[in-house]
Amino acid sequence: MIGAGGSALVVGATTLDERLSTIGTILALAAGFFGVVFAALAIVVSLPSTSYLRMLQQTPEGGMRRFLEPFLVAVGTQVAIVLLCIAYRLVARDVTASIEHVTFGLIGFLFLFGLLDIAALARQLVRHGIYRAVDAELEERDGDGGTGGTVRRLPHRGA
Repeated sequence: MIGAGGSALVVGATTLDERLSTIGTILALAAGFFGVVFAALAIVVSLPSTSYLRMLQQTPEGGMRRFLEPFLVAVGTQVAIVLLCIAYRLVARDVTASIEHVTFGLIGFLFLFGLLDIAALARQLVRHGIYRAVDAELEERDGDGGTGGTVRRLPHRGA
């Protein structure tokens, strides 16, 4: 409500040129946020140990899939914002004022939703850090560093 309502207030108080300038700023921010969210997704998928991934997968109510869903929502939101901003900049002068206003409101809503979603991702990453610490403690207690007592090489996959 704040994003769309705020956008409606902005529409009433600004010109099309000012909104186009604002969309340029939103586009730059959304592209940066997309990069950060995608990097976070790549890190939480690629870096955990095997024992941690196993522990996460055994979590009731979805395991790894449920853990990763907020990241996918955040990536999708940022992609939608980027695409809508590009489309808005291309056609804002050529569509009716009502379509331009609604589109600006939609972008404002999605931008605020995306910001709040990134805050929710921070909560997920904190949980991830806590679970990683628990996993590290268990590995230390087992005395094997998470390797099962022996160091194994990954199979050669060829070029």
